[in-house]
Amino acid sequence: MRTKFLLLMLIILPVLAFGLLKFDDVAHVPAGYVTKVTCSEIFVAGRAPADVATTNFQNISPTFDWVSIDVDDAGKTVRGHFLGFGRSVAVFNQDHGCRLDPGTGLTPVAPLPARPSFDVRIPFTKTLNPPVQDALLQFFDDALTEHPIITRGAVVLQNGEIAAEHYAEGFTASTRQQSWSMAKGVIQTLVGIAIKQGHLDLDEADLLAEWPTADPRAKISINNLLQMASGLAFGEDYANPFSDVDQMLFNAGDMGKFAAGKPLARDPGTHVQYSSGTTNILSLILKRRLGESGINYHAFPYTELFWPIGMQSAVFELDPSGSFVGSSYIYATPRDFARFGALYLQGGIANGTQILPGNWVDYTTTPAAGITKHYGAHWSLNRDGVGLPGLPKDIFYLGGNDGQYIFVIPSKNAVIVRLGVMRYPATFEQDVFPRIAAIYDAL
Repeated sequence: MRTKFLLLMLIILPVLAFGLLKFDDVAHVPAGYVTKVTCSEIFVAGRAPADVATTNFQNISPTFDWVSIDVDDAGKTVRGHFLGFGRSVAVFNQDHGCRLDPGTGLTPVAPLPARPSFDVRIPFTKTLNPPVQDALLQFFDDALTEHPIITRGAVVLQNGEIAAEHYAEGFTASTRQQSWSMAKGVIQTLVGIAIKQGHLDLDEADLLAEWPTADPRAKISINNLLQMASGLAFGEDYANPFSDVDQMLFNAGDMGKFAAGKPLARDPGTHVQYSSGTTNILSLILKRRLGESGINYHAFPYTELFWPIGMQSAVFELDPSGSFVGSSYIYATPRDFARFGALYLQGGIANGTQILPGNWVDYTTTPAAGITKHYGAHWSLNRDGVGLPGLPKDIFYLGGNDGQYIFVIPSKNAVIVRLGVMRYPATFEQDVFPRIAAIYDAL
């Protein structure tokens, strides 16, 4: 009998241990999400902890109600867990924002260089256009549609001036807000700058040591990655805690390497599949290539992009390994996100300086050849007029989780920025697009 019991335990205990490990992987998703967002909203955006707790996590998942959080104001850290599992800590750094540690440890990162002594802020003249302002205020009136969209800040630029601007209670023009996937456009821009400076080439392949020449992934090019046509298998299902995107963001020590480890599902360049992992692979490639050239990767976004175009508020956050989370984690003010949109509106020129390659905006807004008309190089397009019906086909835009948007409208010489926490059952088509169309009509 004792022998049978021991044999049974030898079977049950490994199964139980495996089950607990898998549950810990799942628990890292709600615990990591709440821990990371709480840290950034308090220490980067400067919001009150009680306000963050009551307004940032509604209508996501019931599991979030079971996440316990401890905020250390003095140490500028946030710790969280889900019923004792998925223990995570987010640590704030003045230069680099909040970094989430799911238990892998944090690679040390040097501080940023001193900002230029001259004022690189590009001032906006604020000349409100009453019809445009009235249309923009529709973002903040949740009685206008069936579902609330909870807009926190919105700005319209036209002809280099602020034509409309408004903020929700508790938010101002200087409150940093989360980009979510709009950050993908920033990594795309940094790749463009690196190409302009000779550190990368658009058509080069053999990009990572993890993809040796004999590996079919070695055929993936920078262009394939920018067009989301790498062919790599990557699950972008936020509702599934086992999905690649959730495990990458909340349970991976090196997000780029995590995504680069995925197998090919299709031949590179034959199919567009939106993937946050793809952008973090680009961030990893940029990190390694700049390092080989003796360039400070962590300063690069600031010295080559943010500061020259006047994005003084921008904070680009890192993963545990020290790579920029290009898929998701930039904090900046709505005005600074508008400055970023204006860079593309102006053909890659800011303050009289050519920041991007001369053809970069054309490349960005060209559909992935033979694959889709709706996606260019990390930006969404309206080339067939289907995605944004009734709006001009020259519009291109970045979108992010919770309804973050930058719309660039060359035919109106305008940029529209909308930030907030839109959640299900609200949708872009039903609850946001009519307001975008109203602003366009008023321009």
